[in-house]
Amino acid sequence: MSKRIGFYVCHCGINIAGKVRVQEVADFIRTLPNVVVSRDYKFMCSDPGQDMIYKDILSLGLNRVVVASCSPRLHEKTFQGVCERAGLNRFYFQMASVREQVSWVTENEDEATRKAKTLAAAAVNRVNFHQSLSTREVPVHPDVLVVGGGITGMQAALDIADSDHKVYLVERQPTIGGHMLQFDKTFPTLDCAACIGTPKMVSVGQSPKIELLSYSEVTNVSGYIGNFKVKVRRKARYVKEDICTGCGECANVCPISRPSEWDENLSKRKAIYRSFPQAVPITFVIDKRGTAPCKATCPAHVSIQGYVALINQGKYKEALKLFKEAHPFPAACGRVCHHPCEGVCTRGDADEPLAIQYLHRFLSDFDFAQEKPYVPAVKAKLDEKVAIIGAGPAGLAAAYFLAREGYGVTVFEKLRVKGGMMAVG
Repeated sequence: MSKRIGFYVCHCGINIAGKVRVQEVADFIRTLPNVVVSRDYKFMCSDPGQDMIYKDILSLGLNRVVVASCSPRLHEKTFQGVCERAGLNRFYFQMASVREQVSWVTENEDEATRKAKTLAAAAVNRVNFHQSLSTREVPVHPDVLVVGGGITGMQAALDIADSDHKVYLVERQPTIGGHMLQFDKTFPTLDCAACIGTPKMVSVGQSPKIELLSYSEVTNVSGYIGNFKVKVRRKARYVKEDICTGCGECANVCPISRPSEWDENLSKRKAIYRSFPQAVPITFVIDKRGTAPCKATCPAHVSIQGYVALINQGKYKEALKLFKEAHPFPAACGRVCHHPCEGVCTRGDADEPLAIQYLHRFLSDFDFAQEKPYVPAVKAKLDEKVAIIGAGPAGLAAAYFLAREGYGVTVFEKLRVKGGMMAVG
């Protein structure tokens, strides 16, 4: 089907015509390919202006329409409706904003006219590629996500919750409240900032319709209006939120001090802290930096804190899996290693170091007690092959990690048994 384009430029009173020579724009567009008619009119959005487009579609057989006027936010639906009433698919319409983007922001008449021609020509070129589309209804998810727990985010969440919608409020800091809570007074009334903000914080924390995701960040947004999918990464507080009462005893005994970000580094806080006394939620957070001393001291860099926490939760298989990410022989750590990790365990500052060696031994005994010891998954098999001389601990460990990466591994050992001096020494 050949393209038959109708172009219409609006004077908008003097809003456009006061800076743009609209007749010149219409004459220029008339010279472009596939343009059948090009007109200018004082108010295209008026009934006579709409009627002009309607009649041209019927009498001239137009199958594309372009209007250069104000913002599409104002009248795009108006002109799409004209197209539909004349039997033309609404998506064969294109609009160029020559008021907001040209006449209102350009002083020089020549420059404004040139810009209007450029935008109008671009719209005409684009409408050549439009296709007939249809609309459809899809179910929408009524829940709402609000990003940012400052004064604006809190008020938005409360207003939406009051309209009986579920709200997820995401805040990247450990507490909601935002920067406003750091101010003493607010302009222009000089009201107390905390007196305004803290009641809203309490209301957010107590609302059954608001799920607060503090210390969290949005990492990905996909989907479309009404059906968005959002990924939120919750940072670890290293404190159990369902158990912490906010008493502050942990901070009282914590030996480590850090500059307080809440007080713009003008005061100190502990490594386990709450931003300020009225924080919501009241749960403390541990500011973990660097590597734990036990892991840093371990020759194999086993994630000791991680698997100890899993053992504490009764997740023995998960603990064993985490251990074998870094070390294939938990039995060696539990029975042979001189356990330097216990010497630097910071628990010893409070009472006694954790018995890490015995936890290693427990994991190895648990592994041997299973019908099949845990063997990590192997990546896609590679064509390369590796030969390892010696089946001592180092050779077997090298074979273990290479095999996990998918290499074909052959271990050569002169003794009758594997294990090296650990087996026969």
